[in-house]
Parts: sequence; structure tokens; C-alpha cells
Amino acid sequence: MISIADDISVRVGALGDKSFQKGLYVYVGSAQNSLEKRVERHLRKVKRKFWHIDYLLCNRSAEVVKVFYKEARRLEECRVAERLCETASPIRRFGSSDCSCEGHLFRIDACDYLSEFMREIGMKPYSGMVSTAKTGWCTWITGLPGSGKSTVSVALLKLLEKEGVHAQLLSSDALRKVLTPKASYSLEERDAVYATLVYVAELLTQNGVNVIIDATGNLRRYRENARKRIPAFIEVYLECPLEVCKQREAGRAVTHHAPKQIYERAGKGKASTVPGVGQPYEPPLNPEIALDTAKVSPTEGARKVLEKILSVEAAGKGRV
Repeated sequence: MISIADDISVRVGALGDKSFQKGLYVYVGSAQNSLEKRVERHLRKVKRKFWHIDYLLCNRSAEVVKVFYKEARRLEECRVAERLCETASPIRRFGSSDCSCEGHLFRIDACDYLSEFMREIGMKPYSGMVSTAKTGWCTWITGLPGSGKSTVSVALLKLLEKEGVHAQLLSSDALRKVLTPKASYSLEERDAVYATLVYVAELLTQNGVNVIIDATGNLRRYRENARKRIPAFIEVYLECPLEVCKQREAGRAVTHHAPKQIYERAGKGKASTVPGVGQPYEPPLNPEIALDTAKVSPTEGARKVLEKILSVEAAGKGRV
């Protein structure tokens, strides 16, 4: 059973745009190899879209709330769909492109009706819905100031939104305005800021929220702390020559909460803690993705990150 929280329109593969009213729906499908893996796949928000149901369940307004199952031959799903057609409203051709059924997704009025129907046809409630499938992933985009972290992060958010996947952006510069409004950028202060950033990201992912961290995290141990604490973690390293970073930072109009003219002030001896100049920047040793942002556009880079998230999720691995 699927709950849709809002009226939505979803592009469903070759079916095109389909409108779904807020309410309850039931989908009929089969799991030929592993029921557990099929249910776990349906619970994931991030995955490659193979079937019609994938397009719907990737939307943040749709959620699987109950699962029923029955051991039977493959044709049983069509028999169940035919029975549902007698009392529920099918979504035409949804999930039935390879059979003659009117549809395999139905809008229903109440879950009480569904429970009674499932008992009648011998279906049992499935109790193995794994809570860890509800946890979110975390992508940390790191690199020198001016390497394009904020721009790539915003581009990634937009691409995820098109896929119906919600994510929360956490910026270390935005956090500093609250946590350390008169920032000194000392080692002790950085330790506190990045510990807080990772703690917030960990809490969000534990509650099913996907997180994008936009932060230099100049010391490797800051990012490794996130990797250790957050199971579904991706590190994205934006490689960019220091001189290119300086040029970008000097000319950018939108700073995304970052302090202005840091490289210029560092050159004049007025800022001694700028990563890559007065303080070390330790690049990742084994990032999941490395992008040369002097050659790759923010949208191209964001698309590569999205592809990585989707491909690893589709492979069913425990870590993103």
C-alpha cells in the first residue's frame, strides 16, 4: 500500500506524465528471486528507474506504508489485479505494459478495505520492512575555497529535485554565522564547527533526510569523521588549481555565506588561516568522486555525482 501525501504529477517512462491525487493506492507486482530485496528496493528513494512503480516511489510525496505477500506462480499478480479492478480504480496501463491488465496500480478509499481483500485472497502482511532503508545518505563536497563547492551543491540539489529526491544542504559557512558569528578560523574553532556539522548531518540521515555538505573541511580527519559516523557516505573532491580558485574568489558576486576576498587578504598578510595558503588543505586519499572543476562545468559535475548515487544504489550496496 502506498500513501501519496500531495496531488502530484510524475513522468512515468513511456507512459508520460501521470497525475496522482492525494490518498491511498495499492500496487500489485511480483518478486521472482527475493521478496526482501524487492521490498527494500521499493523503500529506497534513490535508484535507477526500470519499472513504472520506480518513477512513483522516487517522488518524495509517495511512501510505502504496508506490504502484503503470497507465494504463488507469476500469473497470480494479474489475477489479483483483475480482482481489484472490480472494486478499485486502476491507473490505466501503469505496471501492465507486458500484460493485458488494465493496470497494476489502484486508487483505494480506505486501508480497511484492502486488509479485508488481502485476507480474502490469501495474502499475508509482510513484517520485514527494514527501518535502515529509511535512513538518508550524505554527500560531502570538499575542495579549496573557490573550487566551486557551493555552485556544484546547488546544481546537484536541482538535479535531485527533478528526480523527485529531497536533500538538505548543510553549509559550513552558514553554520558559522550561527555558531561562531565572529569567526577566528582557529584550529579549535574549526574542530568545533566541523564536529557540529557532522553531528547535524548524522542526525538528519538517521531520520531519513538526505544531506549535501558544502564545506572545505581542510583537514582529512573532519571528513573521515563523517565517513565513520554516517553509513551511506560519498566524498566528492573538487580538484582545482589554486590560481584558478583565487581568480574565481576575487570575481564572484555571490559568496553563499563565505567571507569575501579571502585570498586577497591572505596575500596582504591580513588572513593567515586560509586553506591552501596559510593553512594546509589535505585532499582526500580515496574519494568516491574527483572532479576537475577547471574543466568540468558545475552542472556536468553535479550530474556525475547524481549518477554515482544512482548507480551504487541500483547495485544494492550497503554504502552509497
